[in-house]
Amino acid sequence: MTWAPFGRNTEPDPTADAPAAEPAAAVPEAAPGAAYLPRAPGRGLAILTCMDSRLDPLPDLGLVRGDAMVLRNAGATVSDDVERSLRVAQERAGIQEVWLVGHSDCVAHGMADAAVEDELRRGITRIRGVLPGLSVRALFYDLASGSARPVEPG
Repeated sequence: MTWAPFGRNTEPDPTADAPAAEPAAAVPEAAPGAAYLPRAPGRGLAILTCMDSRLDPLPDLGLVRGDAMVLRNAGATVSDDVERSLRVAQERAGIQEVWLVGHSDCVAHGMADAAVEDELRRGITRIRGVLPGLSVRALFYDLASGSARPVEPG
């Protein structure tokens, strides 16, 4: 009996007597000591970014594990659940700053960069209105160049 990815398989395992094959690629190990990092981010920072798999917010922004809390959703939109998460992060984890990070070629905004920037500006206004005391900045990440530039509030 073997275990299949989505449930139990009662068929005999045809590879049971076969020699073990070398793995195709090594799986990266978890960063040592991650479990021992403080709960509060080292930079007092939270990042809201898009869920697009082409973004890897910590290295893309020059950060490392433990620097920031990361929230992701479609289009980096400041929604009710994001607002709630930021409130908890501010009150219980000492967040002092939020970066809103949108990107080029965003499906959530119809691949229109201007729409991404408009959403980032709306997010700045909303966070400043409901979470006083947080510093908020917006960044537009260009996937082609691999660089981020500031988006000024409206």
